[in-house]
Amino acid sequence: MDTKAKKFTLATISALSLLGVGIVTSQSVAANDRLVSTQAINGQSYNILNSEVTSTSSGTTLVGIEGTFLTPDKQAILDRINAIRKEAADEGLVTSYVPIKWSTALEKTAFVRAAEASVTRHHKRLSNKDIWSAWPSGNFSLAENLAWNYDGFMIAINQWYEEKADYVKSRSGASVSGQTGHYESLINPELTYMGLAAFENPVTQNGWITIAQSFGTASGGSEELAGGYGKAIQYTEANSSQIQTFATKANLFDKDLKAIGTHTSKKTKQGKSNGTNKPGFFFQMQDIGRGMGFWRQSGSRWWFMQLDGSYPYNQWAKLDNIWYHFDSSGWMQTGWLKDGKAWYYLDGSGAMKTGWLKDNGSWYYLDGSGAMKTGWMKVSGKWYYAYSSGALALNTTTPDGYRVNYNGEWV
Repeated sequence: MDTKAKKFTLATISALSLLGVGIVTSQSVAANDRLVSTQAINGQSYNILNSEVTSTSSGTTLVGIEGTFLTPDKQAILDRINAIRKEAADEGLVTSYVPIKWSTALEKTAFVRAAEASVTRHHKRLSNKDIWSAWPSGNFSLAENLAWNYDGFMIAINQWYEEKADYVKSRSGASVSGQTGHYESLINPELTYMGLAAFENPVTQNGWITIAQSFGTASGGSEELAGGYGKAIQYTEANSSQIQTFATKANLFDKDLKAIGTHTSKKTKQGKSNGTNKPGFFFQMQDIGRGMGFWRQSGSRWWFMQLDGSYPYNQWAKLDNIWYHFDSSGWMQTGWLKDGKAWYYLDGSGAMKTGWLKDNGSWYYLDGSGAMKTGWMKVSGKWYYAYSSGALALNTTTPDGYRVNYNGEWV
């Protein structure tokens, strides 16, 4: 496990950095600019931020996502990214140094995408439309970065910057397992404008802040901050059939500002991270091969991030041919675990044990599936008896009248 690994980023989707060719042409999108009004809800003031569409498509409806938009330090953000760009140019990683500028329109795009990604945890929209459809005022986005952390903008930039080492290796032909798309977008001289938004959804797993970065080649008319920071309800188009599912991942409002479902207060953090995800109502096992994700540590606890940004929770997962179990919040578990009617043992590294196990002075036998055995069992040609607790009977007479020796073998 990599004790230096931290936080959580999701792979960049970019017509430039992934395809490596050309510029995406602008598409005709019927969209209104973001309009801001202020409403008092339950005694608190909220900025009401409109969707980029005024009318919904068939099978969709407008929903508002409650949260808080953090106020960006625009100059500090631009200075940091441009320092990264200058470094890349000086080291020959890009053909030229082109400082990136702020775009109000792309910031508005990032507003919507940060709110949506706090729910989907992916490069997906709640409407199932293409993410590039989140364009205000006819502007358009060419690339998107997403990140999750507890602090916001500058940490997200550093998360993306951490991919530099793998990017440099990949340029030399070396095989790398990590992502590099975020870093590529940061340094791409063809991407000359950007907007950044950080959204704190009170229902988000582990209390993470979602950061979205949108890139383009035009300002869309303004290079100023968009405003509208603080408590907000960001409206967006959502698939009508999935509203109730989305309502478990965010506090939602309908178009009349009426609450959808039961609203949840902000999750509290314990140490660096904590959160409660609703447990699944089914048993799931997943086989995740080598190179399909990364271990992440928070304090003394571990979780596993898959390359698509998801993570196993409330389930077994096979990682590099070793079985682990993750609780309903996604934390790797250790010690005794009851799953269904069977008991399993996960050692200090989280690995599921099989075979003989000595714990607190007693011997137990875990079969090939990891399940603890009770009663009579035959192991390597010899018979043993384990009580209902799983503890092996030693040098005694079993409840059904048979003698076992000091090793637990029937004699």
